[in-house]
Amino acid sequence: MNKNVEKLLELQEIDDSTREKGHRIDKLEERKAKLRNEIEDLKEKEKEREERLESLKETSEQKNKKVDDLQDQIEKYRERLDEGIISFKETEALEDKIEHSKDRMEKLEDEAIDIMMEIDKTEEKREKQKSQAKKSIEDKNEKIDKLEEKKEKLTEDLESLNNKRKEVSKEIPERLIDQYERLRKANNDPVVPIKSGVCQGCQMSVSKNTVKQARDSQGIATCENCSRILYIG
Repeated sequence: MNKNVEKLLELQEIDDSTREKGHRIDKLEERKAKLRNEIEDLKEKEKEREERLESLKETSEQKNKKVDDLQDQIEKYRERLDEGIISFKETEALEDKIEHSKDRMEKLEDEAIDIMMEIDKTEEKREKQKSQAKKSIEDKNEKIDKLEEKKEKLTEDLESLNNKRKEVSKEIPERLIDQYERLRKANNDPVVPIKSGVCQGCQMSVSKNTVKQARDSQGIATCENCSRILYIG
């Protein structure tokens, strides 16, 4: 085999490995991005749950305040009744207001109790939810760290391959490097074997002269159909 073809094959192997490792890095980045999105979703859900709990507490406080306000109002109505210097009609009106306020207060107290029970259940559930969310986030961050370690290793490998490529390229004539690079833009395998008279790149038959040239260690054979650089496999 022509020595330059041997070097081009070595270059192709380096490029194949570089492409494969680059693809693996892309996949790692996709997985990291997915995990980060999952973490953000968990945090958002936790925020919504906390806001829901706070909203319940605020509602409970508002209802309790209304109960207190109604109680104060009832006391004022009773003080007015106790003065004893009001008309019968006004007395009846005050008594109606007291009854109405009592009914309203009773309803608010029942609602406040229901909300407090819901708060208790929610707080009990929240402890479990917070624990689960925290663990899930920690697990996902740990996975991200491991993926980052793999990426760093692959990045080091890529740097090593890049340095090796530069060294191999120095041993190949520039015109062949240019030819190789042009072919690689269209095909990942610019250098392929001939088997049984067939180019293994395009799967088309080549001429006997091309086969002979591929066997010759002096020249560079190329496929008449796809222009790939050939060697005898």
